[in-house]
Amino acid sequence: MENIRKKWNTARKVYGLRDEIATPSGMTVRGRYVLCEAGSCTPSHNPLQMFAKSEGFPTDKNGLSVNDRDYERDTDAQTITRNIAAKYDSRALQSPVVVSQDGIVLSGNGRTMAGMLAARDNTDAAYVGYLREYSAKYGITSLDGFDHPRLVFLTDDDYPYTAETFAAFNAQDIKSQSKTEQAVKLGKLVDDETFHRIIRSINTFDTIGEFYANTRAATDAISDLASVGVISQMSMPEMFDGDTISAQAKEILENVLIGKAFQTNPDAVRQITTYKGMRKNIITALAEISNNIALSDYSLETEMAQAIDLCYCAKDSRYSIADYTRQLNMFDAGTKADVKNPTVRMLADMINADQSTKLKRLFTVYNSRAKDAANGQIDIFSGGTVKTKPEILAEVQEVLGYSARRLDETMQNITNQRKHEARTSIYMEQAERDSKAVQTVKTEVTLGDICRLRLPDGHFMVVKYEYLRGSEAGIRLKGWTRMFVPATLLSPTTETALTLPDWWTADIRCYNDIVRYLSRDQSLLVA
Repeated sequence: MENIRKKWNTARKVYGLRDEIATPSGMTVRGRYVLCEAGSCTPSHNPLQMFAKSEGFPTDKNGLSVNDRDYERDTDAQTITRNIAAKYDSRALQSPVVVSQDGIVLSGNGRTMAGMLAARDNTDAAYVGYLREYSAKYGITSLDGFDHPRLVFLTDDDYPYTAETFAAFNAQDIKSQSKTEQAVKLGKLVDDETFHRIIRSINTFDTIGEFYANTRAATDAISDLASVGVISQMSMPEMFDGDTISAQAKEILENVLIGKAFQTNPDAVRQITTYKGMRKNIITALAEISNNIALSDYSLETEMAQAIDLCYCAKDSRYSIADYTRQLNMFDAGTKADVKNPTVRMLADMINADQSTKLKRLFTVYNSRAKDAANGQIDIFSGGTVKTKPEILAEVQEVLGYSARRLDETMQNITNQRKHEARTSIYMEQAERDSKAVQTVKTEVTLGDICRLRLPDGHFMVVKYEYLRGSEAGIRLKGWTRMFVPATLLSPTTETALTLPDWWTADIRCYNDIVRYLSRDQSLLVA
């Protein structure tokens, strides 16, 4: 960064008029026009060095450029940039290139690189001619002393060098990007909290298709993406088709999830989107893949990235995965994957499978078995030790070898548990937010108390008052679950243990009967 700053500070500059511009995201930026020599400010990539990353350009926590596009790998973007450079004219001035106080290009990255190529190739005569004739409207009176002058807009304020900042300045670029580069970009824009909130919502459904079909859940996800700048307010109408989200919205959402799930491996994102079969299988298992990444040392993220690379190289060579790995020494450029790793090969086979549910099943079973181990929980059935990844993977292969009926039952049980945990987490989080707000009802008990719950027939049982949602109290029952009941039914007690009446456990067995009996409204059930 120091070299970038020094290059900008020592460059010859002529200052023009002050102005105020608005970014595509609606942000107001104040500054002034500045005339400088081509190459004085620094874009994300250097077009004079085969679009290699500019040394010192800001990076994110994963060491990747915070710029929206990776010109080093995006050959389409390179071609567009070269075409602009070949006819560099007044179109490059239709909206100003925006530069930070350090000389970092915040907006107009492609035009800046095209301008550098045009300066090298002397193809900017039309641009210079237009600027010479109309420079006065920018407060510039002369171009003397400049070989290849460029007009930029220098911001007054300092902006953090983050993916969010660059997105705010370049929101209109999203539509011009390929699906592949859009996925890479969007993965940088979504913060962990928003990502996990969307995944948690998806986890409350059996499939991502059911999630899309739920108007409220899908709409909330799109609203979340709009709140973090992935979707502009002007684009929101395009995100809906009647009461449901549009195909375009689904594509953006999927690109966000793919980009975020593999944000540390942008090459994997590019490889996924190259072949439709790979993308379909990844999308089908996407929620479970995303859940897996949260398992820390038990995550299969590294193995998955290698498996994707193995599939990509095999398909590119027109070989099956088995044939490709057997004849690997015949290829000049082989895969980066460890082809001797059985987990990598197993994942590759499932990514490449004709049945899109195979990969999802593997991750579903693995996550359910690895969750406790990732939290350090000891397995009392294995000598009081924490299970290792190889041990869990062996269990997964055993489960996947079950008969069709037994496997379906196992998968359904795991899915139901996942949905239960996701719903409980959502409601608990909402209840915690509500509890911090002003309580809307008067009760004789406070949050956290053990208290008595008066049942509709006059009997009582002891519960814990855990949270508040409007006028409804979130309670925990002994041996059962959490649910909401009218807060006015709670009263103080000296008892310290949760209880259920004997007749309750004897006579009421059905889960839904409990809900109807307590609240008369199943919508009050937490999970």
